[in-house]
Amino acid sequence: MRKETSIQIFLTILVLIILISIYQKYFKKEFDKNTAVIKKENTNEENNLINIVYESVDKEGRKYIITAETGNFKEEKPDLIYMTIVKAKIFLLDGSVIYIDSLNAEYNTMSYDTKFYNEIKLNFLEHNIFCNNLNIFFKDNLIEAFNDLNYKNLDIIMFADKIEIDLLTNNSKIYNFNENSVIIKNSN
Repeated sequence: MRKETSIQIFLTILVLIILISIYQKYFKKEFDKNTAVIKKENTNEENNLINIVYESVDKEGRKYIITAETGNFKEEKPDLIYMTIVKAKIFLLDGSVIYIDSLNAEYNTMSYDTKFYNEIKLNFLEHNIFCNNLNIFFKDNLIEAFNDLNYKNLDIIMFADKIEIDLLTNNSKIYNFNENSVIIKNSN
């Protein structure tokens, strides 16, 4: 009787460990590791920061680094950092890197989602996007760029209303909100 009970307890614990491992590996989509390095060289009572660096790595292994010359946060929303003179890098699984420069950004320290605005430049391989708004949604694996959108690569120059880029497949969708919005020109 005692031997059977011991075996049942052992098997129950083993099944629980296996289920937790499967859940952690395949179903949990949150970031594994987040290290925030903030240099508070000149902080004051208004929650201003200088030379900010945030680094994170997601479950798929993509690394995200965002830096800013200055930033601040409000007491009522401490998870949001409002940044100025912003640079970001997303290191994709295939080894390629997406570079983003912007005058301003709103960075969520909990979800890592970032809303860039004002004079944005995105470079990915031979693709260049210029716009005034760009959002990164890591949970949805999505980048969306809009508002005065210009796209350039080696062959074309395009003006559109919105472009969405899937971070998993690197596929993009281009949107126009009226018939006259998308203009494609040969860059040669």
